[in-house]
Amino acid sequence: MPFRETLLNLAITLVLVLIITLVAILLKESRPVEKAIPITRAAAAGPVSTDPALPGPRAEFEVFPKARLVESKNNEGDTLRIKLDDQHDEMVFSLYFVDAPDIALTHPQRVQEQARYFGLTQDQILKAGGRAAEYVTKLLKERPFVVFTRWEPVPDRSRYYALVLVETENGKNYLADLLMKHGHARLAGVTCDLPGKVQGADDYGRYLLDLGKAARTAKLGVWSGQ
Repeated sequence: MPFRETLLNLAITLVLVLIITLVAILLKESRPVEKAIPITRAAAAGPVSTDPALPGPRAEFEVFPKARLVESKNNEGDTLRIKLDDQHDEMVFSLYFVDAPDIALTHPQRVQEQARYFGLTQDQILKAGGRAAEYVTKLLKERPFVVFTRWEPVPDRSRYYALVLVETENGKNYLADLLMKHGHARLAGVTCDLPGKVQGADDYGRYLLDLGKAARTAKLGVWSGQ
């Protein structure tokens, strides 16, 4: 093969490699949040319920700065009974973005899925769920926190999705941050933009995913294998 033709073929090959590399980089930058289990965007707000005892979905978050935790045997790391204020009855809220290990075999299929994801037995998952619940109970009993909710109902459950912002020694942190940071949850479930749209759902999800990867590397919480 003539030398000139060889150089031409080499140049074409290099250009193709460069194009493929650039396309791969662009696809990586534009990818959605990596999912632990299927993640769903929060549903659009529907009509507000006419029953004041049963709030309907809102377009914007309602803020409850004087919320307090109500201790319950059914509380989990990501599911909490909370007294919002004197005007509301006790209500159960599930956190956006995260799924903590279950504390009981109430939903065996979910416990099995959690066990596969974390590489543990079902018994180990339940113990990890107990530790996550203890961590959250201690934290919210000692620290002030704010609840943000749009009253989006959890399907087939008498509870609502919410974000919980906790005042810690290091400043204000969402409870989802703290659960992921300490290895007490995985990225999963329903997402939303943060209040005030200070951060979009995908960006915040990637941040949580990074916290979870760091916890896994450090073998914290459920990643300890116990």
